[in-house]
Amino acid sequence: MDEAEVDHTKPIPAFYCCYLLRSTKKHISLYIGSTPHPARRLAQHNGDSKGGARKTAKDDRRPWEMVLLVEGFTSRVAALQFEWAWQNPKLSWQHPVNRRDLELDTTCDNARAAQNNPKAPTTKRRGRGSRRSLKYHLEDLHVFLRSPYFSKWPLKLRFFNADVYQLWTSWCDRVDGLLPDHVRLILDGDCPKDHSHDEGDLRVRNVTYMKADYSPIHDYVEKANFMLDDPEDLRCKVCQAQILPQEDLAVVCPQVDCHCISHLLCLSTKFLNTAKEPDQLVPIDGNCPACNKVVQWSTMMQELSLRNRGPNETRAILRKAKRDGAKARGRVPKTSAAGEVGSIMEEQGHKSALVGSSVVDTGDNLNVDFQDDASLDDNWAESTEFDMEPDMGDASGAPETESHRVEIVIEDSDTDGLGDLG
Repeated sequence: MDEAEVDHTKPIPAFYCCYLLRSTKKHISLYIGSTPHPARRLAQHNGDSKGGARKTAKDDRRPWEMVLLVEGFTSRVAALQFEWAWQNPKLSWQHPVNRRDLELDTTCDNARAAQNNPKAPTTKRRGRGSRRSLKYHLEDLHVFLRSPYFSKWPLKLRFFNADVYQLWTSWCDRVDGLLPDHVRLILDGDCPKDHSHDEGDLRVRNVTYMKADYSPIHDYVEKANFMLDDPEDLRCKVCQAQILPQEDLAVVCPQVDCHCISHLLCLSTKFLNTAKEPDQLVPIDGNCPACNKVVQWSTMMQELSLRNRGPNETRAILRKAKRDGAKARGRVPKTSAAGEVGSIMEEQGHKSALVGSSVVDTGDNLNVDFQDDASLDDNWAESTEFDMEPDMGDASGAPETESHRVEIVIEDSDTDGLGDLG
């Protein structure tokens, strides 16, 4: 994979998702895209802010609504891979029909070569008709989530519209294949609450309230830094050997009341052995060796990458926690607004991306100018290796030493000609 696509010196992004748009005026008009900030992206599609794809700019289709999100991507490249496959099901080799036809074509080619007969009949790949309806998009989504490649990713589905969820369940009841157990469903928006999908703590009701920053793991980051601050007699819960935070890659259990610390390799080996998946290289989840609760590997890798690659972000999170603690105790520092902004900017290492016009609240009382959507290069797919796993386990990079480096980069896809499916 091109190093320009995946920067291994930066932490795992706070959020990335693929989304399905539907026109509120013409329900047959649909659009598939990817973004690290759904609320901002929806505003762009609806013309409320600068940006958005040209194909969604027609007034007879606005406003658009995000009816479905596929969350949990650990990099922009991973989200783009899934987006491209979902947009192009007749071309993606992750679709079983395409894989079967490709095998038939290869067999036929080999037979013709062996016979050396130029007039031998050819085998054409079967067309599967239009895949532009909502029904087909949901069917393809179900297929991709079960594919050998994407099924290993820590993804979850968030439905905002009850009719879309109803169509999804009707397909799930008819299809033979089942989704992997780790794929979580979040019934949000006007979807009826389902006790079989107990994700009430993750409901936001509206896409405008989606958390697209590190705020969901602020407490976890604070806890991990506190536990690793005193390196004396820290021992791995798996191998019982001593852990040296400055030398070893250590992971901390994200459960609030658990104080388990383990070597990265020790815990990943334990999780993989328990999963009993011989072809799986990166764990999806596992039971903590101390509290025995199921923990998500991607969450631990996100915290570890922040700790090792995002010193500025980590300091900002810890600073916010300190301020919140002071407020809770009734001892709020008396500083002017200008002084507070100055302190925050100093803490962030003067990080600012002054290349766009959209201002987004990151959740840390910081208004950061994010980069507007940049169109993808026409040959981006050829420069991306689609047989690579998203980067969930490599967090061995050394901490950044440049305090002025811009760490926050927000980029959406803008693949006109692929995404507008109406």
